[in-house]
Amino acid sequence: MPARTNPRAFGLRALVSADIPRVAELSATAFGFDLSDPAIAGFWRRRLEHALTTDPEGCFVAERDGRPIGVAQAIMRERLWILSLLTVDPRVQSAGAGRALLERALAYGTATDAGLIASSSDPRALRLYALAGFTLHPTLQARGSIDVHSRPPVDPEVREAGAEDVAALAGISREVRGAPHTQEIEFALRSGSHLLRLRDRGFAVATPGQGVWLLVARDDDAAVSLLWSALAIVGPAERPIARWITAEQGWAVEVLLRAGLRVEPYGALCVRGDPGPLTPLLPSAPFA
Repeated sequence: MPARTNPRAFGLRALVSADIPRVAELSATAFGFDLSDPAIAGFWRRRLEHALTTDPEGCFVAERDGRPIGVAQAIMRERLWILSLLTVDPRVQSAGAGRALLERALAYGTATDAGLIASSSDPRALRLYALAGFTLHPTLQARGSIDVHSRPPVDPEVREAGAEDVAALAGISREVRGAPHTQEIEFALRSGSHLLRLRDRGFAVATPGQGVWLLVARDDDAAVSLLWSALAIVGPAERPIARWITAEQGWAVEVLLRAGLRVEPYGALCVRGDPGPLTPLLPSAPFA
């Protein structure tokens, strides 16, 4: 009598470039993005390709019957490990693929002493990260329409920056969250985002029509000025304008409320070890 196969069985292997179209569709759909929009589809492919290019040994796929059912991407920046992506096809959730992918991704970070994950509100994901040793810091998101009349005058010291500024910003990120954002800022600029700089006090990355992608500063006053300027670039947006706002970011909550946005619970910033003070900080979802 032939052996029976386990319909829940899956295998893990390294993610390769040929997987990008399928896992882009899988992951974008899981987070509520419509890939029928060419701009969104292109961004998701570039996002996956970025981590695969910088950290190919941290990228994995779970597959069943030769078809990807899950993906994990971890990146290392100096002493900091970041989970860039963990997604499992909703039709095969609870089969153990998410846990197996996370374990493989964590094994990539054994040389680091700190870690960050920007998690959704999915209770399965939160449980997975907590049991893996991460401390969960509940976070907020801000959404709605920006009240243009509420904005104070733009700080004249906040200026639009470019690729030539990126290297000089590494020390700010290293001081606040333990490692530079250099490669990720370069990725954002290539993707059409705007980089704002307030001398050596902080910087922000904002995408028109989408949101504040990243903000790191050395003091709250600088963070406030950068956030107002970033909101001016974002303009109308259908999706949340800022996310992963921890309780320590009171400066951000005040600005967002004054801007007419509504603030509500969403997700958690998951922390392992001691990356740094993590404030003032609005982390990047894929690159914390």
